[in-house]
Amino acid sequence: MKQTPYSLYISVLGKFAINISSEKGGKAPDESAHAGAMLRQRSFLQYLCVFHDREVSQEEIIEAVFESDEDVGDPVNTLKNSLYRARQLLESLGCPDGKSLLRYRRGYYSWNPDVKIKLDTEEFDELYEAFYSAESQTTEIGSAIRALELYEGEFLANAVSSSWTLSLRTYYHSKYMKLAHDATAVLYQLGRYKEGMDICQKATTSDPFNEENQLLMLMLLDASGLSQQAVAHYEQLRALFMDQLGVTPSQELSDYYHRLTRREEPRELDLTNIRGQLLESDINDGAYFCEYTVFQNIYRMVSRSIMRSGQAVQLAMTVMYDEKGNHLQANRCAVPMDALYYAIRRALRTGDVFTRFSRDQYLILLMSSNYENAAMALERVLKLFYGTTGGTGNKVKYSVLPVLPSQPVGGGSGWQMSEIKKK
Repeated sequence: MKQTPYSLYISVLGKFAINISSEKGGKAPDESAHAGAMLRQRSFLQYLCVFHDREVSQEEIIEAVFESDEDVGDPVNTLKNSLYRARQLLESLGCPDGKSLLRYRRGYYSWNPDVKIKLDTEEFDELYEAFYSAESQTTEIGSAIRALELYEGEFLANAVSSSWTLSLRTYYHSKYMKLAHDATAVLYQLGRYKEGMDICQKATTSDPFNEENQLLMLMLLDASGLSQQAVAHYEQLRALFMDQLGVTPSQELSDYYHRLTRREEPRELDLTNIRGQLLESDINDGAYFCEYTVFQNIYRMVSRSIMRSGQAVQLAMTVMYDEKGNHLQANRCAVPMDALYYAIRRALRTGDVFTRFSRDQYLILLMSSNYENAAMALERVLKLFYGTTGGTGNKVKYSVLPVLPSQPVGGGSGWQMSEIKKK
């Protein structure tokens, strides 16, 4: 047979598109149609495209495409209709003679072997291999960058309901995340921070819970002189982990955050300037919110100070429950915990301090307050909270204990905690 004068380039990473003669911007089936028949026809063509390098049996494609679809009364006849529609589509894209391009013989479907077909996944794999097989990944960083550009989203993202795509989707997502991390690490070493941040931003958007890439993002921001943005990025990440998973980020991420916040700054000899830097630039009325590590330091400072002053300070804890008294699931905590945050901030004084301890808990330091006053303040918080949308269908319980004063050990060489007994 005479060589067919065209080739097909098929995109399956993030989108499904068929390009003639490897031209960019190819066409794809109409995504606005979501009827069952249209979905089956699209899945039929996608399956044949992904496995274009071999013959596909009728039984195999029925099992993969139709699965347990009860609407398909005659799967063999439905396959014939899908083949007819697929050929029509290919012709509408500019392919001559769809019948000779997509074949059916003795129960098997296949492509015309004279037509050159390439998938973006195949190109991705080639570039991936070039990067990892190179003696120096630095010399092949261009291959990694081109591969990452090909990954426009998850494998056949519009076919999430098709189980046959699941393993391939997981496979390419894992390869993408590994490549994004390793390529970004090389760019970091080369001082190409902006390129690294672009790649890392895309990867952390795709999988925000990948802590290796999140750590790289902090390092890139820091190396670019954007340490304050790095601090803000970590704090947003911590809130996300708390809201969605009920845990804090890894120790490695936390340690890097602490290094960012404790780093020595250039010397400043004007005390007036230093005092200005220490002041809050946008102070708001109400209690002061801080990260847990900052809260720990404030607690320890208060504990030391009350040893001499005798000031009464209370430590309170709030816990969120559903209306039946059960702990809230992670995916239900965000709205009510945000509502409680604003209630605490509004109801308490500017000298009080609070932090989020877990996905459904806040810790609060109530300054210059005895137990009775602390309980009254917390009741004000609950009244505000229950008046919000977030308070509907949820309950908050609180407990209060006095802050214990620190006591010097061995004449001031160390410190220990001393319990105050209630009279």
